[in-house]
Amino acid sequence: MEPITKTPVTQIATSKRQYYIDWIRVLAFCILIFFHSGMFFVSWGWHVKNNVINHTMEYPMEWLHLWRLPLLFFISGVGVSFAMKSRTGWQFIGERTKRLLLPLVFGMFIIVPPQIYFERLQRGQFSGSYLDFYHNVFQFIPYPKGDFSWHHLWFVAYLWIFSLLATPLFLWLKSDNAKKMVAVVKKQFSNILGVLLLSVIPMIIYWTLKAKWPVENNLISDWYNFTLSFTIFIYGYLIGTNQKIWDVMEKYRVPLGVVGTFICISRISFDALVGSIPEELPFMSLINGFLTMISLWTTILAICGFAKHYLNFKNNFLTYSTEAVYPFYILHQTITVAIGFHIADWDLNVWLKLIILSLGTFAFSLFIYHFLIRPFNFMRLLFGLKSK
Repeated sequence: MEPITKTPVTQIATSKRQYYIDWIRVLAFCILIFFHSGMFFVSWGWHVKNNVINHTMEYPMEWLHLWRLPLLFFISGVGVSFAMKSRTGWQFIGERTKRLLLPLVFGMFIIVPPQIYFERLQRGQFSGSYLDFYHNVFQFIPYPKGDFSWHHLWFVAYLWIFSLLATPLFLWLKSDNAKKMVAVVKKQFSNILGVLLLSVIPMIIYWTLKAKWPVENNLISDWYNFTLSFTIFIYGYLIGTNQKIWDVMEKYRVPLGVVGTFICISRISFDALVGSIPEELPFMSLINGFLTMISLWTTILAICGFAKHYLNFKNNFLTYSTEAVYPFYILHQTITVAIGFHIADWDLNVWLKLIILSLGTFAFSLFIYHFLIRPFNFMRLLFGLKSK
């Protein structure tokens, strides 16, 4: 195990692995599994539902929902900033296609259909065996009208598209022509005010796109979510190898966390006690956009700062989880839906059910990964892993 050391004032060589980046990625995906388990119990639309809805669970989930996916896009961009240092554009595109597009296609035909099957069963939209249902996938009618979808794998699809779109920018930023400008921009944003100013573009995206384009995750009519996620992905790339900004996040981690959490808790409390104020009222869209993006961005910065301060070490869990996390992501929601369908009518306390659902999802994902994916190169290929 490497010792935890304070970051020196001088810039650390980016060739040395920053283990806190791996920890952020692993923990973010773990949180996602708990979040999707929680979706089984709350009033928000999801694929299968418990027989008792728990509104109390919605409050912490609102906080998680604010930053969970932006954090994943951010840390994905950070990873790309390191990957692009040793790859040409075509090498990068080829690798991303192999690791993202192939698992996406595999998942849409093998991993996702059981989720739709159990949803149809619970809602009384289908009766019969899975074999009877499965041929509906090949009608290629998009969900929810049909039974063809990428469901939670939309994140993988978007990440692949983002990688393709951003490759020319990444190559230009590596070129000699961009070095001087990049150095100037890094200097301007390598302080707390500069880092906070990065929230302005997400605010503009909120003000201009959110009302017209609600989140759909369908790539076609999802311009608010697409543009915001792409922006956060680019931010991750730009910040990834800039050690000075990581030092800023570490230094101001506590106030950043306080600001982000305070805004979110205040808004949730206000909505619970008074009721939400419609955005159609004058200036409400401006206020909501400002508060949402300040809260989102400061929370991401705080998480990165705390990770850098406390998690810059390696152990056996991290070594194993760094590789396992991607197959876990691909598998987990199907397992959650399947378990949820079968325990929906159990006469148990919802919190006990949440434990059963979460632990069951982790346990089955671990079993499948460890015994059916990890040892075999063909399965590793389908789940986006390098050959052994």
